[in-house]
Amino acid sequence: MKLSHVSVLALTVAAGLSLTLARDYTPTPSQDALALLDPAAVGKTLCGKQGMNRSIFFRPDFRIGLAQAQAEEASPAATPAHWQAYDDRPPLWPGLGNAEFAISSNNETARAYFNQGLRLAYGFNHWEAARAFRAAQEADRACAICYWGEALVLGHNINAPMAESSVEPAFAAIAKAQVLAAGATPLEQALIAALAARYSPDPKADRAPLNKAYAEAMTKVYQRYPDNDDVAALYAEAVMDTSPWDYYERDFATPHPHMVPAIAAVEAVLARNPTHIGAIHLYIHLTEASTTPERAEPHADKLAGLAPNAGHLVHMPGHTYFRTGRYVEALNLNIQAVAVDEAYLNEVQGSDVYRYGYYPHNVHFVLTSAQMAGDSATVRAYTKKLDALVPFAAAEGVPLAHPVKASVYYALAQYGAPQDALAMPEPPATLPYIVAAWRYARGIAYLEMGNKTAAAAEAVAIRALKDAPQVPGLEEYGIPASKVFNLAALLIDGRLAAANGKTAEAIALLTQAAEAQSAIPYTEPPYWYYPVEQTLGALLLQVGRNAEAADAFSKALIRHPNNAWSLYGLMKAQEAAGDPAAPVTAALYAKATTAKTAPPIERF
Repeated sequence: MKLSHVSVLALTVAAGLSLTLARDYTPTPSQDALALLDPAAVGKTLCGKQGMNRSIFFRPDFRIGLAQAQAEEASPAATPAHWQAYDDRPPLWPGLGNAEFAISSNNETARAYFNQGLRLAYGFNHWEAARAFRAAQEADRACAICYWGEALVLGHNINAPMAESSVEPAFAAIAKAQVLAAGATPLEQALIAALAARYSPDPKADRAPLNKAYAEAMTKVYQRYPDNDDVAALYAEAVMDTSPWDYYERDFATPHPHMVPAIAAVEAVLARNPTHIGAIHLYIHLTEASTTPERAEPHADKLAGLAPNAGHLVHMPGHTYFRTGRYVEALNLNIQAVAVDEAYLNEVQGSDVYRYGYYPHNVHFVLTSAQMAGDSATVRAYTKKLDALVPFAAAEGVPLAHPVKASVYYALAQYGAPQDALAMPEPPATLPYIVAAWRYARGIAYLEMGNKTAAAAEAVAIRALKDAPQVPGLEEYGIPASKVFNLAALLIDGRLAAANGKTAEAIALLTQAAEAQSAIPYTEPPYWYYPVEQTLGALLLQVGRNAEAADAFSKALIRHPNNAWSLYGLMKAQEAAGDPAAPVTAALYAKATTAKTAPPIERF
């Protein structure tokens, strides 16, 4: 989920992507774009507790690396003739939110496009926001704040550093805003002066001090205008940009000192204006990275309805819902977000980052939410969809694409027929993380078919992958490859021991697997697709150790609250033990699932 950038001097998309007119367009990203999508680019802008060196319990889940591989399969004939290129004036879309900023321009068209740009910026569609701000400039060439808007969305955000190709156009836009600032309001002048601190004409300039300077300047603007909701949101985002996805001490409850006033500013906006889409979006991000994500729930509940045509904002409540166990709602909202983005991308070229990043992230979210909710039909449909969206070539050289592709095999292991998993082609050896997921799905399939020897061989092969030459590179970017391989092999071994009637050994192995899962850092969606305590719970239930089974399922529900599989297991364990709480758990299960049939115990 990265930022794209715009060129003032040429038809250049946000991340440095050169686009021709729509009739000539094929979705091929430049190397600059792919570099922006590479997490190494992010890591190099960060230090200390941030980036690659910080705890990655809540590291950003970039949905990246798809553009080049998909472009290989794209046909110019498949591009709708009506698609709009970057240089075209965008339509004024309804349903993007309610943000209104009273700019100094008297031109109604400029005002309308400025507000559209601000709404799109709040929804992280930065490329489209830049188009809107440029349309506002076209309507009123003297509108200083319209040039400020373009410069704003060309810069750093929590999901991406600024591309070198955006340095010149951003500097030009803010310089133009400064030239015109004499005719602006005092508030506009303050915003323009603050943003000027963020940019340098030097494309090699160190971004960190520039981002810090902007945050400090916005702090002063906020102190002057503490009751302005947009100023508060812009201030908070500027502070967040100085430590992307790293807002808390390692207890994930105490904000870093520099974040305390920023969080308070967002909360103040929501207290007086609970429908501010920018504040809600930021608050979801600020709270999902904490031990109390439920703080955002009442605000997340409003967001999709406030901006029904902004796909990323429709999706965003899913971050909170996944953390708080509202998987059915996360599933339904992300299906809606997928539809919204598909409609948008059928009309507009968009940025490669939006088409190949934000949009597939929604698809991934649908899949993982459906798995938690027990929705087998949706899992099967979106497994195919995500598999097609992330070809093997997309993951080459882009480590964070590996967990996305791996989720296809985990879904097959949990919901697919054994023959479906065994029919999947072997991934390239250069993608060991994906190979491990493929082998894991095969191991589970072999166990279900009774081929214990083949299952054991898959576990051995998974363990051997830790020595693949690509593994250190994956782990450098925070992908816990060795830990995931170990967990996958332990689960096959534990299930194999259970199949051989070695209950004590199976319990020991599955207990070890649960401990191994606890060592895997959290990301969203998770690196591992289910809480493995539920496998232990299922085994204990099968051998009549009902109280222990209930305890295991309860621990699974701590790891992933309210997930349908673990609730069903807990209900069965309680029923077997004669626990009077069973009807309560049954009601929770009924609410948490979309399934019409119970999950099969052999898949736990």
